[in-house]
Amino acid sequence: MKRRFFSVFGIVLLAAAGQAAPAASKPRPLIGESEHVFVLAPDNTDVRGLAFDEISPVAPRLFVLDKNGKVFVYRAPGSGNPNAKTFDLLATAALPPGPDGKPLRSPRGLAFAREEGADVLYYLNWNGAGESENSQLWRWKLGTTSVRHYDLSLYPYRVGNREVLALAFSNGKFFIAYDASNYKDGVLRVQRGILLLQADRTRNGDPAFVRHLPDSGKSPSLGLAVMDWDGARYLWSTVGAEAVYCADETTGRGIFHFDRPMTAAKEWTCRGLAFGQDGLWVPESAEGPDLLHRVNVTKNLEVFPEGPRILRHLIMTIESTPEGEHPDAGTAYHYYSRPYSYGQLFNQGIWPETEKVADLSAKPLGRIKPFTYDPAGDVASRQHMSLVEYPSGPAASYSSRYEIDLWTNPFREYIYPHRADRKAEALKGLNYLADDPELFNLADRQTYDELFARVRKHIEAKYGAPADLENPYWAARNVLEYYLDNYYYPSRPKQVPAAVDYGRAHYDANPGNLKIELSAKDYDKTQIIACSGTSVMLAGAMRYLGISARWLGTGTEQGPDVWDKNKNGFLDADETAPCTSGHRYTQVWLGGRYGWVCFDATPTKPDDDDYDVPPPLKSQWMYMNRAAAGHLKDKRIVFNIGSGLFRPLYRDFEYDEELALENNCGGDQRYNLQGKFDKPELWKLARNRIEVRNICFIENVKAEGPKEKTTVTWSLGGAWDKDTEAKVMIAVQKIAAGTGAVAGTKVLARGIAPGAGQAVVDLKDYSGSDVRLRVYKEGDAETGGATSVFRLD
Repeated sequence: MKRRFFSVFGIVLLAAAGQAAPAASKPRPLIGESEHVFVLAPDNTDVRGLAFDEISPVAPRLFVLDKNGKVFVYRAPGSGNPNAKTFDLLATAALPPGPDGKPLRSPRGLAFAREEGADVLYYLNWNGAGESENSQLWRWKLGTTSVRHYDLSLYPYRVGNREVLALAFSNGKFFIAYDASNYKDGVLRVQRGILLLQADRTRNGDPAFVRHLPDSGKSPSLGLAVMDWDGARYLWSTVGAEAVYCADETTGRGIFHFDRPMTAAKEWTCRGLAFGQDGLWVPESAEGPDLLHRVNVTKNLEVFPEGPRILRHLIMTIESTPEGEHPDAGTAYHYYSRPYSYGQLFNQGIWPETEKVADLSAKPLGRIKPFTYDPAGDVASRQHMSLVEYPSGPAASYSSRYEIDLWTNPFREYIYPHRADRKAEALKGLNYLADDPELFNLADRQTYDELFARVRKHIEAKYGAPADLENPYWAARNVLEYYLDNYYYPSRPKQVPAAVDYGRAHYDANPGNLKIELSAKDYDKTQIIACSGTSVMLAGAMRYLGISARWLGTGTEQGPDVWDKNKNGFLDADETAPCTSGHRYTQVWLGGRYGWVCFDATPTKPDDDDYDVPPPLKSQWMYMNRAAAGHLKDKRIVFNIGSGLFRPLYRDFEYDEELALENNCGGDQRYNLQGKFDKPELWKLARNRIEVRNICFIENVKAEGPKEKTTVTWSLGGAWDKDTEAKVMIAVQKIAAGTGAVAGTKVLARGIAPGAGQAVVDLKDYSGSDVRLRVYKEGDAETGGATSVFRLD
């Protein structure tokens, strides 16, 4: 089983060596991409709600509500020209007035239903500031004057005077989004945001409150839609105007998100979502009539988008120093892990011909030995290692270095849980279910059984639904949420290290059963673990359920605040960016369609490092970014796939209280490099360093010509031939007079071939201002160059 991933510019197929192959055609659109953009009727502006009708005899129809209470009825495309840019407008109608005979103050949200042979529209109204605040749900039987409204501000609906925003209706259930941002209780904020009501089947009574569902927990939802598709039901919602996300319809649990579709960088004032014709309909504000995107959410489901490459030169060093003089300090070893290639993990590539390993010691004695190992017997995940071995002899200091060129790129995964399964034919003969007593200790049945009892109780209390531990996605998601909601991450400033009990062989990262045991009681300060611990805990829990799991060991380039000496934001030729010492998270096997998928159960730190406060419930936004979403950071370099304990990368253990605090983020087993010794008592803990340098540069950026047609020129330096699909973009920065601070940045042009060396931009809007132009690589803002500040007279 091999999953398919595609770059944003074309398919990137890489050979085992990591080299780029010619681009080929690829299936489009991917999930989250616009299939088509339609222009609404000339006076259809300021969209406030969408509804799709695939039920009635006159179907399919699309209903669009504007802010003035006018409903536009369109014939949805399908039977006509699929390439049309406009809809056929069938009719328009004004919403009936309120009881006082006046138009509704602020209508929004729209839902269609076919009830007792009649077409019905449901919509909302918000009476906001300036008068008694209240929200209403309206029912209008089309073609008649029959209207009815329900006061959602009344106590039985548990919304109060909060603003209602969006509406969906399906199978007798109302989903109503409201602004939950003003809940003072943080737990209530992340548990609420969508109101679930049950319609009265007789139409004579009020809809009944069922429960609150969570929204994203980041920004209120501006649109809702129910998707009944492929035998499963999902709820679509928005993260304010920023993103669109898919959630479980029963519980509101967010699953994945993507950026909202846009044709221009404008503020999104439209509201509403609708699902129909196997597509998600998303409005966009525009000059004149608004636009409507038909977004793909049902095609090319196992093909995930990738972003542009970030090219770097990786350098890793190990230094080992003896505790003192000794005639025979034993053999010393420096182990290095080669980063994985594209064909194995899809988010990065390497150029093996650039790999170098060197002994830098004052008296070089190291013998360089390449070797490989296969985690869980998996040849497809083979790890390539380099060993620098120093022979036994008098104690001496040793230093070695590893180098290679690589690239990383962002990619995101979109998992529909109902499509995950336990099919594991592709893993036949491998032991990703095997126990490792030093890491998992699956024989401790009591601890694991008690864990899952707590998980079931925790999830049912949060969502009012049983915890699914059969479906591999939901099993991993439920355990991940339990960990995030019950543990904290260590803190160096507070000297709060990962919890250990060395008397029980309970180390920073393992075994998983002893880390899990921490949550067997009410919260206390022993529930402190880091990524190494949670990766083992989640992998062990999945294996106990019979679901294959492993972990990834990674590193990440640190940001410009660490290395940017001249404060220009670019990783220049004379600058080196240090990398984090490592991060570890879990991959869970989600079956024949999805394969290995990342889950990151690493806890967060408490607010103000206050470890006295139990961990709060997290937002759906966090869960969506931690569960089956790809790598949490786009510059993640994957060095290691872990199944069982791998001795060459395991730390020579010698307990020291000071070292325990210094190494408080856990990590008995490293992921990329490690110094080892036959006689560890004679050596200090080896020092390791990981860093990257840039290998592509944009130089000599200049601007000439009139403001309306300013020509920007540049030259290239470095290895641009290693990224034939690279594009550059040009941005203008307005510089505040006197202070030199950046007062604003705007992108003027994008999608330019780097080798073009020039482009024309329009700067007339910046007349009389001090500005600077920046030319930089798309997807890698740290690769670029800039003009000096100049004034546009």
